[in-house]
Amino acid sequence: MPASNFWAMKHLSRCTHPKRSSLPIFTITASVPLPPSSNAKDRAMLSKLFFLFTVLLSNQLRAEDEFAPEPLKAIGSWSMLSQFKDYEKPFWTEQLPKLSEGRIKVRLNAFNEIGLKGSEVLRLMKLGMTDFGTTILSYISEQDPRAEAVDLAGLTTSAEMEHRVVNSYSPVLKQYFEQKHGIKMLAMWPYSAQLLMCNEPIKNLEGLKGKKVRVSMRTTSDLIEAYGAVTLSVPFDQVYQKMKDKQLDCLITSALAAHTARFYQVATHIYNLPLGWSVVMLGVNQASWAQIDIQDQKIIEAGINRLAEDLWQVADKQTALGLACNTGKTCSLAVQGSMTLINPTSGDEARLAKTVRQVVLRRWAERCGKDCVAEWNNSIGKILNITLQP
Repeated sequence: MPASNFWAMKHLSRCTHPKRSSLPIFTITASVPLPPSSNAKDRAMLSKLFFLFTVLLSNQLRAEDEFAPEPLKAIGSWSMLSQFKDYEKPFWTEQLPKLSEGRIKVRLNAFNEIGLKGSEVLRLMKLGMTDFGTTILSYISEQDPRAEAVDLAGLTTSAEMEHRVVNSYSPVLKQYFEQKHGIKMLAMWPYSAQLLMCNEPIKNLEGLKGKKVRVSMRTTSDLIEAYGAVTLSVPFDQVYQKMKDKQLDCLITSALAAHTARFYQVATHIYNLPLGWSVVMLGVNQASWAQIDIQDQKIIEAGINRLAEDLWQVADKQTALGLACNTGKTCSLAVQGSMTLINPTSGDEARLAKTVRQVVLRRWAERCGKDCVAEWNNSIGKILNITLQP
């Protein structure tokens, strides 16, 4: 048979499978005449056999494609901040595939990269539109005040104490997310200390009277309003311009996040008294979790536990770094600010504690109700030696 008349199977070529590069696929790359035959009947039979071969091959590849494992879907926190860039992203995209010897692959997006505000992540997990999700608990506190129980504004002023508070209340939140949302809670951790920054001199919280302050939590609003300020909820990515235009006088966020967002260009003073921790929850849709091999479940849980512990350990370091870089002290980052650091007095801390008990805790207890308050008293309340009344 002449080479130029060789039949079409010679013109099947190998290409890359769209999902798994190790899987060979064959495609017809040209229309080539079938070999000459003694009669039309033989030629028709060869044509049918070739068609049948291509159909069977296509069905086999389709079946293999259906069984090819899809990457797990995960939504992370703010893409521009250190927590995502230096911890979450390397964990999902590098460490987890390595720990599982390549079995676990993850398609990761920070929530702001896909046009979300943050509060939608819980619902997306519940609906199974993402397998894993990371969200700041205060984003979902309007749905249930239990979500903010571990991060009541001004209640804890050290990362060590906040860690104890979170651990004590973790069983309550695990049960809540499982029963209410079908989500398995895997970990909680803080961003770092949430600090007050203003574009004019302040000495303490009493100096906030009449000022417009950006807050991101209901309990922070309760606290700041108790000092006579007006609180506003402004998306993080709009804060810089509003501070620059004097539409805001002050804001509350972490020191390192403030440096990343260049708030040192629009704020002049930073008050070094933690008013919250912006605690993050990482969870997984229970149905998605059930489909993961038990061995891989253990790998994921162990890895997430290490991730959370690393972020707890680094919370104080990130606060110190943010303070140094915003105020022009020794800083490992490229750009330094020149904000004035205000350290609180013991009297400031005592007045804060009093306001928290009289205002923040009381209002939260009213929102949460009798059963919720009982859960808090039996966990966090015992750690802090505080008993709330519903």
